[in-house]
Amino acid sequence: MLNKITLIIVASLLFSNIFATEHEKLISSKVKNVTVYLQGAQVQRKGRFNLKKGITRIIFDGVTQNFNKNSIQAKGKGNFIILDVSHHVHYPIPMEIKDTKIPEKIKTEIKLKNDSIEKTSWKLKKLRADLSIYNNEKSILTSSGVMKGLNNSDSILLLKDALSYYRIKLLELNKLVLNTEVKIEKQSKLYAQLNSRLNQLNNWKSKTRQNITQPVPTHQIIVTVSTDIETSGSISLKYFTPNAGWTPSYDLRAEEINKPVGITYKARVFQNTGINWNNVNITLSTINPNQNNDKPVLAPWYISYYSPIQRGISNYTLNQARPQSAEKIDMEMDDLEVIDAKHISNFTEMSENMAAVEFELKIPYNIKSDGKEHLMAITTNKVKATFEYFAIPKKEREAFLMAKLTDWENLNLLPGIANIYYDGTYIGQTRISPSTMTDTLELALGRDQRIIVSQKKTKNIEKIKKVSNEKESALTYQITIKSLKNTAIKLTIMDQIPMTTTDGIKIKLDDKGNGTYNEYKGFLTWNVTLNPKETKKIVYGYTIQYDKDRVLVL
Repeated sequence: MLNKITLIIVASLLFSNIFATEHEKLISSKVKNVTVYLQGAQVQRKGRFNLKKGITRIIFDGVTQNFNKNSIQAKGKGNFIILDVSHHVHYPIPMEIKDTKIPEKIKTEIKLKNDSIEKTSWKLKKLRADLSIYNNEKSILTSSGVMKGLNNSDSILLLKDALSYYRIKLLELNKLVLNTEVKIEKQSKLYAQLNSRLNQLNNWKSKTRQNITQPVPTHQIIVTVSTDIETSGSISLKYFTPNAGWTPSYDLRAEEINKPVGITYKARVFQNTGINWNNVNITLSTINPNQNNDKPVLAPWYISYYSPIQRGISNYTLNQARPQSAEKIDMEMDDLEVIDAKHISNFTEMSENMAAVEFELKIPYNIKSDGKEHLMAITTNKVKATFEYFAIPKKEREAFLMAKLTDWENLNLLPGIANIYYDGTYIGQTRISPSTMTDTLELALGRDQRIIVSQKKTKNIEKIKKVSNEKESALTYQITIKSLKNTAIKLTIMDQIPMTTTDGIKIKLDDKGNGTYNEYKGFLTWNVTLNPKETKKIVYGYTIQYDKDRVLVL
């Protein structure tokens, strides 16, 4: 019974508001809080206002241009009811640009310059046409069949007359060509000077025009509210924009071996929303709203024999577009007002937060809408680590320092690049990949030139078995490790012997040098402890049997 009465009261309020006077109110709002995702950001802005009795369309002007219209949500504080939330693009009327009075002297000079340019252009066209005719006459004269016939003539008089005509006519044509080219050059310079002066006059004329910056279209969010009394209140808007994001990066600092490693978690935040974020509270979230949130579905898996594709049969690719799930954002409001605003949806809207890690930055930031990265330090932690050196003398003559971190799962690391500092010195960069399933996270801290490793072949004995027609090679290698450090170290060394899948080739490990052998990969591993300034040697060997008439590829 009580619920029915409540519904009747709410319905009567809405019915009475239909006939109430409708107002419009343009209010200013500021970006207060931003939750930056790996791709995109949720922007919260807030505005305060006074309301008259009736229905009011509250217009939030100058919001971000590119945002998801479906993500807009509003919450308010005050004695009013939120009826509707919508998006609108406002196109202002262009402003008229008026000319100022231009002196008659300038107008006359512009007209004269236009006339002179037109005359000069026609003169250039005529001169270029004359030059083309003279060049064609020269071509006809030099390639004339008559002249070629006279060259083969036995008459000296005819040849002399022809050569005299040829010389006179060619000199005349060359003179005409030269004079015409000189005239074309002069007219071209005059044409360029006239155009330059005309451009100066036109630029001066354009600068005298009234320069007015035309207003650009603005994006607006309109919140329609209703109230029975004159009151004041506030509305908080939240919406999602894709033009922002952040990427993780790290600083790894190892001061000494067997001491914890310092990890500084940093964020490179950028935004290009068209609105500067000034004195804004920023929260970084590991959510990526652009990912598809639909659960995967398995279909039956059928296998068959391979059949070659016949000619004439087309292959079709079906591109399926998955609908993006609209993100529902939980709106939280401060309690500066006493009364919570009612919503037209009868308070049945449900918002569900996805599992993610958020970092709330305690200091407000200023981030311009320029797309540039702004570096922010998030957290600094000390992580227990064990240090071990690693070397492959076949590849490198130096050992690499590895840090094995434990209890790192609570750091909520993301894949990213890390700067490495060892004993206060920048060493280089490595990549953190926390997607590993092991309990220990291994990080490469760079080379250590004070640990030298080398490998060399010390013996290669070859002999041929006459009965089996096989050749046998027994090879022996020596690995030398030298430490120049003042402290004892642990070192893992890896090498290998060859493997084969070819029939007729046999490989046997003769001496593994007290190491561990992985027969499936052919790897040899030694765990060595070196005292300060100590040198150790490891000797191992293997034998290869193969056809003596064939050449091995090693």
